[in-house]
Amino acid sequence: MERVIHISYDKIELAATVHYPAPHTRCDPNKRWPAIIICHGFVGSRIGQNRLFVEAARRFAEEGYFVLRFDYAGCGESGGKYGDNTMESFIAQTRHVLDYVRSIDCVDASRITLLGHSLGGAVARLTANRDSRVSSLILWAPVAHPFYDIVRIVGRDAYEEAEQTGTTDHLGYALRPAFFHSLAHVQPLADTASVFYGDVFVAHGTNDTDIPCDYCGLYRESLRRRAAGRCDTKLIDGADHVFASLAGRRELFSATSDWLAQVEAQKSEWSDWTI
Repeated sequence: MERVIHISYDKIELAATVHYPAPHTRCDPNKRWPAIIICHGFVGSRIGQNRLFVEAARRFAEEGYFVLRFDYAGCGESGGKYGDNTMESFIAQTRHVLDYVRSIDCVDASRITLLGHSLGGAVARLTANRDSRVSSLILWAPVAHPFYDIVRIVGRDAYEEAEQTGTTDHLGYALRPAFFHSLAHVQPLADTASVFYGDVFVAHGTNDTDIPCDYCGLYRESLRRRAAGRCDTKLIDGADHVFASLAGRRELFSATSDWLAQVEAQKSEWSDWTI
């Protein structure tokens, strides 16, 4: 079952779609379900290019997860203006959505995963660093250097126009200097505010021309230096930034589902131990 909802945030409404676990996974009425929150990327939406997030949410719901995908302010059907956002605003919106998911009776508050794509991957990573309520992370083609990556996408001329005139037009979105400045002030590979010790899965397509697939290795090296928490990676051969091919998307979903199953099994095994 799916339904559209709106979550109030800072005088605007964030549009979201919730996916409830498939009926065959809900035999026990007292069981609480793990949840996945999907964080879309730069000027994206909760649908995802070529319905990436719709297909992903339905796949995970079929496997027994409560899934919520939402539009950041100014994107999709949400209120607000995208160019007014900063990275801190994206993190705050994500944490607000996390509040909502944790308030749902059927959700196990100790098993909430953030799934971020592209810039949403960087936002998810930074959110997890600062919010201990996130239990695990899934990063698909994540941005590693927000300022340089986004400026490369919009173009140096567009960035300089924003600096000189106060705004620049990118695909119909008015981007302001504060947006770009906020990108320069965060580093998902070395955020020192705190450290996330949960498990992480990073997947990247080898034919990604927007965000280099080398970032998969950078995330792996950064995350494996932590004192705790596993980090697994997967390169999807031939896949582009949005995993547009049927083969690439199948491999992405299967690898992600397998990883989630392994993490759930590991947690179940640990719960059987007593000290």
